[in-house]
Amino acid sequence: MRTIAIINQKGGCGKTTTAINLAAVLASAHDLRTLLVDVDPQSHCAAGLAVPEHRFDLDVTDAIVAAPARRTDPARLVWRPYRNLDLIPSRMRLAGLESPRGGLADRADKERRLAWVLEGLAHHYDACFIDCSPSIGLLTFNALTAADAVLIPVETSYFSLQGAAKQLGTVQSLGRRLGRRIPAWLLPTLHEDDAPLARDLLAELHRRYGDRVLPCTIRRDPALKEAASFGQPVIEYAPESGGAADYRSLAETLIAQAGIPHVRGGEARPVKPATEADDPTLEHDDEPPGPQREGDPTILPTVVTTLDADAPAALAQRVIGPGVFVGPREQTVAPSFSATSPPAPSRAADLAQRTQTRQRRAALAAWAAERGLSDDLIRQLDAAPPGDTALRRLYGARQTPAGVLFIQPITLGRTVAVAGDFNRWSPDEHHLRRNETVGVYEACVPLQPGRRLYRLVVDGHWIADPYNSEWELNAFGEPNSVVDVRPAAAPLPGAAAVL
Repeated sequence: MRTIAIINQKGGCGKTTTAINLAAVLASAHDLRTLLVDVDPQSHCAAGLAVPEHRFDLDVTDAIVAAPARRTDPARLVWRPYRNLDLIPSRMRLAGLESPRGGLADRADKERRLAWVLEGLAHHYDACFIDCSPSIGLLTFNALTAADAVLIPVETSYFSLQGAAKQLGTVQSLGRRLGRRIPAWLLPTLHEDDAPLARDLLAELHRRYGDRVLPCTIRRDPALKEAASFGQPVIEYAPESGGAADYRSLAETLIAQAGIPHVRGGEARPVKPATEADDPTLEHDDEPPGPQREGDPTILPTVVTTLDADAPAALAQRVIGPGVFVGPREQTVAPSFSATSPPAPSRAADLAQRTQTRQRRAALAAWAAERGLSDDLIRQLDAAPPGDTALRRLYGARQTPAGVLFIQPITLGRTVAVAGDFNRWSPDEHHLRRNETVGVYEACVPLQPGRRLYRLVVDGHWIADPYNSEWELNAFGEPNSVVDVRPAAAPLPGAAAVL
């Protein structure tokens, strides 16, 4: 397994976007077994892959704390949002590890804990990417210690250019401490080809750092933000977009320069749910156990579910449990069940299904019209083909003539409320109503014009809106979602303008 840490102490330069999309391209286009490790307490990798944080059993914090004396059960730690792509998620609690009393800072082996975690998983994967927090601290040092190479995304702007030398210096300094050379490359990101200043800064980046700058550039592409808001890699959401093409080029470059294998290192070996008999160092705690397994214990847990034709891609590809997913590209079948294929639907059944789909689509468009959504969006919903993920266009926060309409998938949880600076951050004032007909939670809240901050309260857990790509950190280091409310006379956004 080749491990690449993605670092930059400057936020907003495309680290998480690069980690998610680069891992997805290797997993999908190159059929490589790929692991994505999130060591950023903001947990954006999970949000960007539609992995529900409230269903985490263990996260990277548990694995780091347990290593090396005790091994964390991979079946409770690792999630599989897509075929060949696994995720070790993080939560806000990870930030506590870096504090003086966090349990890690006073350890002699404090910088090698993550390396030990990954060594125990290395034989299952061909490539691993570590998404680091926008800081240079103990967690980043753990990532650098575990890495074979480093990727530094650098926005083609003046301040990012100034910080590139510091990032390279940090990598070189740690390499000297470890007694080895860590290859590091700069990756130009958020580049605007039509901006003269951006072109000049890109040329200056190449002039200063030469071969340390990768020959590929990640352009600024709205499809990248849209894909993240829908919980999908851009190669799935918009495979023909410029962003998808850029990350394909980056993947090919790293395969050539970073030693990532061209082909899989053999057939995928599912992570075996360890038992105390297998490994006496296995971690046991008071947390609830993972899902029960049936049949061969070396097979990942099996979940069977049914998704209708109009289910959004973020749900259809959604993680069902640790190490398990059910989506249109792959379905897991328990070995103890019959693998006989179901009979093909008859012509009459196919016609009935198409009629039902059209009726659902029309009902969805009518629902959107009743709530004052834009005509362009309504036309797209009404014209959506049977396989189109129409519902995903609605999720998030969207301004209407009656107020800001908050919409979330009905699968998000049992209860959903919105709390923000407009209701004194009270989780009891604005509950989202469950709409079984459309399959969403919804609430329309009249808000005064201006920049409004909010969070969702899902089954008592406070989270940022997973379908809103606009956010800012609060005083506790957690992300608050942002919605910019325009005056009533301002034009409403089009279908693609999900706030």
